[in-house]
Amino acid sequence: MLGLNGIEWMMLIIAAIIIGFSKTGIQGATIPAVALVAVLFGGKASAGIMLPMLMLGDLIAIFQYGKQGKFSDVLKLLPAAVIGIIVGAVMGNYLDDKQFKALLGIVVLICLGLLIYREVAKRVLPLPKNPIFHWMVGAISGFSSMVGNAAGPIFNVYVLSQDLTKNKMIGTTAWFFLVMNLVKLPFHIFMWGTVTWGTLRYMLLMIPFIAFGSWMGITFVRKINEVWYKRIIMIMTAIAAVRLFI
Repeated sequence: MLGLNGIEWMMLIIAAIIIGFSKTGIQGATIPAVALVAVLFGGKASAGIMLPMLMLGDLIAIFQYGKQGKFSDVLKLLPAAVIGIIVGAVMGNYLDDKQFKALLGIVVLICLGLLIYREVAKRVLPLPKNPIFHWMVGAISGFSSMVGNAAGPIFNVYVLSQDLTKNKMIGTTAWFFLVMNLVKLPFHIFMWGTVTWGTLRYMLLMIPFIAFGSWMGITFVRKINEVWYKRIIMIMTAIAAVRLFI
């Protein structure tokens, strides 16, 4: 069916559940899903197959947490993120992905170190108010999202620095990535050709599993306290950063 055998369908189902869980539960947990889908379809093709699945997860997260999201943070980063997406779309066929991911991993680990210091020292690290900082975060997020679905760690660092509650963090993240993914969609359709009616069939078949993963994420967030939620986000961000070097 659709060129996949039983084991491959199981891998895709697991990836769909992880996507749903990560969107409503632990941001950054999509890393295993990215790896699974890449194994099945290859790097570039997998980005297009995952995009509609990620957008569905974003919509579920917005339905649950959207009203609590801090949309002002999204607006600060959006213009630069769009530019980053455009640059990533143009350079996608020529970029040395391994070198870029290594550089991105260094940036994420440095930022993560600052967040760990904040947690240990029990003090909030204020973000620079300079617009250049927000443009840098937005541009890197947009570029890395378009090229390698690696924007999660950067945005995790940014949103954790805002000292938001867990529900506000999820809502803000959901709005940001839904807008980003909507901007990416035309490039995947018309430039890369990685989103087609054929690839959409995978997303349609995965809707029940994405929904199940989303329910798992919502249930998990209700049961965990704020401190441990942020610590788990940091752990997932660290894992994501390490993966960028591989």
